[in-house]
Amino acid sequence: MKAGLDKKTIIEAAANIADKEGIANVTLKMLANELEVKSPSLYKHFSGGLDELNKELMLYGWRSLESEITRAAIGRAKDDAIIAICNAYRNFVNKHKGLFEAMQWYNMYQSEEHLQATQGTIGVLFQVLESYGLTEEQKVHCVRMLRGFLQGFSAIESHGGFGNPTPLNDTFGFALKTILNGIRDLQGGTTR
Repeated sequence: MKAGLDKKTIIEAAANIADKEGIANVTLKMLANELEVKSPSLYKHFSGGLDELNKELMLYGWRSLESEITRAAIGRAKDDAIIAICNAYRNFVNKHKGLFEAMQWYNMYQSEEHLQATQGTIGVLFQVLESYGLTEEQKVHCVRMLRGFLQGFSAIESHGGFGNPTPLNDTFGFALKTILNGIRDLQGGTTR
């Protein structure tokens, strides 16, 4: 086995392959070639093979996304924080299309580890929404709406699914403005 090879190194290499080649093209053989080791040596770290590696990629993706959006939100509040989080999310997906694909169809209730991996990202949104004075139910609806918008928009964009020549940045900004107006309406504030 190559010296210094650990689980983190393997996962990061797999994430890089996924981003370049697509998650469907990540194989243990390709990963072993990238790391300059024999395929069987990867089973020391991933006894469950490719299924276990894909699960770890999903967890790694959610943790990485949490880090990005947390950094984006620091020092910001309300609308500025939501805009920063949404832009960080979109930028993350544009940089990590393969990893994002690995993150899509997880079951957060499959294990405590799955739940914790996604709770950070969702928790950041709940924290930002605290400053709007919403009820707990309204916050849940807003987090679901933001998550649905971000996940849907990013998935369509990353697959080149928006064909109209109107700039995507304009559409993204328009959607964010509409969402923020709706959130402010919930708290009885005025819209801009």
